[in-house]
Parts: sequence; C-alpha cells; structure tokens
Amino acid sequence: MAETNIAETVIEYLSSQNVRHIFGVLAHTSFALGDAIAKRPHLRFINSQHEGGAGNMALGYARAAKKPAVCLVSAGGGATNIVTAVAQAHKESVPLFVISSDINTASSSKGAWSSWHGMEHVRLFEPITKQSLRLERVEEIGSVLDSLFHLTTRGRQGPVFLIIPADLQTAALPEPLTFSPTADPAAPSIDSRSANMAVDLLLKATAPVVLVGTGVDWSGAQREVQELAELLSLPVATSYTAKGVFPENHPLALGCLGVGGRPYAKEFFLNSDLILALGTTFSEGTTMGFGHRTIPDQTKIIQIDIDPDELGRNYPTQLSVQADVKTALRAIIDGIKSKRPNAPVAGGAGRARELEQAKQAWRNDLDKKTANGSLNYDSVLKTLNELLTGTEILVTSGMTGDLLRNIDAAKPIIHAGEFRAIGTAFATSLGVKLGLPGTRVVCVTGDGSFMMEQQELATARLHNIPVLAIVLRNNAYGGMKRDQIHHYGGRVIGTELFVPDLARMAELFGAKGYTITRPEEVRPILQKSLESDDFVLVDVKVDK
Repeated sequence: MAETNIAETVIEYLSSQNVRHIFGVLAHTSFALGDAIAKRPHLRFINSQHEGGAGNMALGYARAAKKPAVCLVSAGGGATNIVTAVAQAHKESVPLFVISSDINTASSSKGAWSSWHGMEHVRLFEPITKQSLRLERVEEIGSVLDSLFHLTTRGRQGPVFLIIPADLQTAALPEPLTFSPTADPAAPSIDSRSANMAVDLLLKATAPVVLVGTGVDWSGAQREVQELAELLSLPVATSYTAKGVFPENHPLALGCLGVGGRPYAKEFFLNSDLILALGTTFSEGTTMGFGHRTIPDQTKIIQIDIDPDELGRNYPTQLSVQADVKTALRAIIDGIKSKRPNAPVAGGAGRARELEQAKQAWRNDLDKKTANGSLNYDSVLKTLNELLTGTEILVTSGMTGDLLRNIDAAKPIIHAGEFRAIGTAFATSLGVKLGLPGTRVVCVTGDGSFMMEQQELATARLHNIPVLAIVLRNNAYGGMKRDQIHHYGGRVIGTELFVPDLARMAELFGAKGYTITRPEEVRPILQKSLESDDFVLVDVKVDK
C-alpha cells in the first residue's frame, strides 16, 4: 500500500505533530517525500530559491510560531547549502527538524568519491545539531521520527538532522504506523530551597537588575518578568539576541545590554549589586567581550537556565538554578509576596525616575544628532521608531547594532544573534510572516546583506507572503568599509558594491517599490508602507 511506505509515514508523522509548513528545495532524490506532501492539502510546501533561504525562513517561522520548523533538502549541495542556517539554529537554540534525501543505498556503498552527491552528511551536521543520523532500516522509522522531532524542544532547544536514502523512501513498512500528538515532559521546576535563597537575595539587594535572554521568550515568561520587575522596581535589560522580549515602552525597560545597547543600560548594570539572569548565557555581545565592561566585578549573580551547562560558565554565580524560567519566576514571585507582602522596594520610584531621566537625555542627544537634515541610519531609524505602533515584528541583518540601539521594541526583534550572519533578514521575515500571518512584518536590512538573498523576492511573490522590506543602501558593506578606512590607512578592498535600482527590481517581482533620496521623503513613504499589509520594498539611499 502506498500509505505504508517511508515517505508517506514521515509526512503523516509531521502532520500529526501539527506541522503545517515545510521549507525547502526538492530534487530527484526527494520526489517521494514531495509527493507525500502534495497529497495532503493542509500542508504547505514553501519552495525557496536556495536552500539557505529555506533554512532562514524556517528560523523565522520557529521564532514566530514558537514551535519546531521543518526543512526538506537533498543530498550533496542541497544539504550543504543549508548548513549556515542550521549552525545559526544550533548557536541560537532554535528548534529545526531538517530532513534530507540521500542517494540510493546501493550507490552510497560504492563510496563518496564514486557516487553523485555522495558525502558524509551525518558527520557534517553532527557538530551543529543535537543529533544527526541516517535512516538505515525501514523498521526504525517510527522511533527515529518521534525521538528526533521531540529532541528539538527538549531541554535546550536546537536543530536535528535526518537523512533518508531515496530507495528507502519508497520502501514498504511491514504494517502502517499511527501517530498522535505527544506531550513533552514537564520542564524542570525550581526547588523550594533555591526559590527561598533567590527571594532573600533579591530582597536584601540595594540595586538589583534583571538580564533577560531568549530563554524567557521560549518559556513564555514575559508576564512573570514584568510582574517581578514591577513588584521590586527592577530595571530590566535584555541580551543582544533578546531585544524586545521585555517591552521597551515599559518604564523599567533598559533595552538591550552591550553591543547595540544604549549607554544608560550599561551604567545601571555597572552600578548594580545583584543581577538576576534569566534564560541568558552572558554572551560576548551582551558582555562586550566577557570582561567587566557591562558586568561589574563584585556583583552577585542569580542565574536561572534550562541548560545546566550554562550555569556559571562565563561568570561566577551566587545561586545557579536549572529550571524552566516561567515556573521558577512564579515560585520566586509567590515567595516575595508571602515573605514581605508590603516590602519596601530598594530604590523604589527613585530608580524609575532615574531611568526615565537617562532615557530622556539619550533622546535629546539623538535629536541633536539628527537635526542637521542628513539622510543616515540614525535619522531613518528614528523616524521608523516614531511610526511603529508596537504591533509590528521587526527582522534585521547587516545593520543589527544600529537597529537595536535606535528602536524601542515592544516585541522581540528577530535577527541572527551572536552567530552574526548577514544575508538572512529578508528570508527570515518571510518565515515570520507565515508564523504570524496577521502581523505586519518589517525587514530592515543593509544593501550588502539584502543582495545576498534578493532572489527570495521570487519566493515572496510565488507564495504571496507580503512583508515590508526597508533596505538602507550605501553601496558597501558599510561597517566593514568604515573600519578598513580607519585601521588600514584609508585603503579599501572587497567592501564596495554595485547595487541595482532596488525599487524597480522589486516591481519585477510584484512588489510595490519606493526609492528615498531626500530626508523629507522618509516619513510619508514609511508611514504609507507600514499602514498597509502589501508586499513593499523601500530603497533608502543614505548619505555615504
């Protein structure tokens, strides 16, 4: 029976796990899997122009939908093309289930040197996945699928890789398998002793602060963070990757800490005597090099993370707790309320006033910097920030630090994080839009980054995925060119670009295209583009 072969079983299993989108590029060796998708109209196959684009779409989809995303690629070049996206998912703890076809088992037995597409796929993906394996026997398929799929979200999230030979895809199972959604095991909770210690440390501190990572987003603990912050008047910063996880329209929000942060965030942390670190790794970007530029030498640290290997890895802790952030925070909040229901807050309203004064001073400085009528990153992003309603999702690459510093994010800004890949934002925004179809998704990217993935305009057009792309263009890899000039006697090599008329190019792909060359054009064009849910590209020719 056709329904009992491996390809049909794989796709039926994914369907049973509420998968509705699969991202990839088909090849002859994956036709059986593709046909199984085609037989199920509730599944949507998003074929990209390049497997790297499919991987980035999957990254965006997983971040937006808060569930594993699935990719389908093929042996050889199809698999190697998605390596960068998988590596990013591994570094940034994003759940991806990557399935690749392989050549027939008979061909692979002749060795990688002799067969088309032949290579050591499993070994290639092992360092950048939680598990990488090849299906060897038909009988293994049921346990392999369930184990790998749920591994993406167990403990610290991340990608997995499964490769299936072409001949096994059409091999019949002895009997059909049936699947149903499987509940994940309960996340580890905080023990009462650790909860009490955390409560005591927080109540005794005179200048405590909170550092929030993407673990808070994945745990769904935003409300608990806000409740605790308001309970004790705690200023809250996010890690470099978690910008917007704590909404920055909140009076206690510091924005992100470290690279892309504003000066006052660093000052609050350097003057702290306790840091409550939630779902964060104290990364290089957040700490600005792992020293004491943002994390003071003598401060006490409470670190709560789902991954025990991260506890105390980069900075010594007063208290380390392996737990789900959401459940841990609930226990801490309840402990504070029961121990001191009307506890005087350290610093109280004075800290909030101090923070508001620091924010206003920063805004005043930005007003002065942008008052000369220049068309530059700061002036464009300042206008964009004023136009945002707080309902949009922003995606960025190629100018990440500038965006993080200039935008007051009410929702998480999605970017490549500490992996720092460029050429990712546009494809990622397409995945975000598919994960949150009712949300205006705004891709803000540099021209060098956009040119690496401009072909995915065709994917947006083919699958009717309306996003707004704002490309800030200086015909260069701007940051690298600036640093070359500064450090190498003004010599420039490999950082200048030819960039075509992007508005005209976008129109060829069915988008509305606008070009901005003067400062007075920025506000009306961005406002018009934000208010619609059309497929739009805005080419902003910033001053060089």
